[in-house]
Amino acid sequence: MCWRRGGNASNSCTVLALLGAQAEYMGTLARSHETNFLVSDFKACNVGIDHCVYLEDKQTPSSVIIVNSQNGSRTIVHSSRNLPEVTCEEFLRANILNGPYQWIHFEGRPNSPDIQKMLLEIDKHNRVHAKDECITSSVELEKCRPEFAQLLDKADYVFVSKEFAMMYKFSSKEEAVNGFNDQLRAGSVVICAWGETGAVAKVKDQPTVCSPSFPPCKVVDTLGAGDTFNAATIVSLTSGASLQDAITFGCKVAGAKCGISGFGGLEKYQMEICSDQ
Repeated sequence: MCWRRGGNASNSCTVLALLGAQAEYMGTLARSHETNFLVSDFKACNVGIDHCVYLEDKQTPSSVIIVNSQNGSRTIVHSSRNLPEVTCEEFLRANILNGPYQWIHFEGRPNSPDIQKMLLEIDKHNRVHAKDECITSSVELEKCRPEFAQLLDKADYVFVSKEFAMMYKFSSKEEAVNGFNDQLRAGSVVICAWGETGAVAKVKDQPTVCSPSFPPCKVVDTLGAGDTFNAATIVSLTSGASLQDAITFGCKVAGAKCGISGFGGLEKYQMEICSDQ
């Protein structure tokens, strides 16, 4: 039994850092007895947290995760408690848009109206800045929340999960990206990973590209595999890879993650990014 820092965006930051990216997490942190552990772990993983919002009289969300040692599947019991999400006002107050950021990724959370506002602020920033000063945006739509539909046309890259796609009655990753195509804004990309069948991506109104999965010899721990896919795909895209190569790299690193406990060991894939540049 062990303590582990979790959460989709938090996990993706860890993988980004392991793959050589300068990653920073912005979220709310409760000033509770878990805070020291979280702050220390972010630091140990070289993930910045300078713009996190600390809140008094709140509790840190926690989960109990039971992993099946035979097949790596997991059962999660989650307690969300009372920690609010980051607001657009807090995002703007942190002056993120004038920082040294190349890419800002959002995890779809219950504060989708604020996420929409933050994505629109990125667009506003990009309209008045030179191309090399623009910020790429992405959003992950994982949970089955109908209100996330309002985010489909707000980001440059939209990562949709199998579960989110199935909420719209899509039965495959190909159906999903083609089905969401009309809801994307011009030039944006929808990406859908579908477990053991791999992943597919599509620039709006363009042909799809796909990647197979790369399962490990033995599945050890699948927790965070989707977060790993997102992070590896993003870091590959920022290195100049094609969309096809980026999702293939994402599938490869996500597969490797399923063969290990936690994320330690994924840093070896950093060399693969460097060799492809």
